[in-house]
Amino acid sequence: MTFKQTIAADLDIFVETDEFAAVVNIDGVECKAQWLSHTADKSNRQSETFAGLYGEFSELYFKTEPYLEQHKKLPHRGDTIVVNGERYEVTKAEDELGILHLILSSYRSNRPRFGDRRVD
Repeated sequence: MTFKQTIAADLDIFVETDEFAAVVNIDGVECKAQWLSHTADKSNRQSETFAGLYGEFSELYFKTEPYLEQHKKLPHRGDTIVVNGERYEVTKAEDELGILHLILSSYRSNRPRFGDRRVD
């Protein structure tokens, strides 16, 4: 068995809802995914945030197979996707041996949430 075959056989472990993941709706497809959310001050992207806008950057890891069955192509940088009803722009997209790793960005102009630091 090759390394790639071994990884493919173990993909379910990385998106197991009892251990790491949660069920997330990605463009209308229910996927088991790992979802990590960061505010702009924690993501090393402060220079991309404009005065009055508060950035949120998220990382999403999910199996490519269920998404491809529905949409026939993977998201790419610059695409807009909807995750759990929220719109995000794809900043980075990489297929890592059957797991899609997306870095998503979202800006909001309302007041920062408790704990957010203003970035001017």
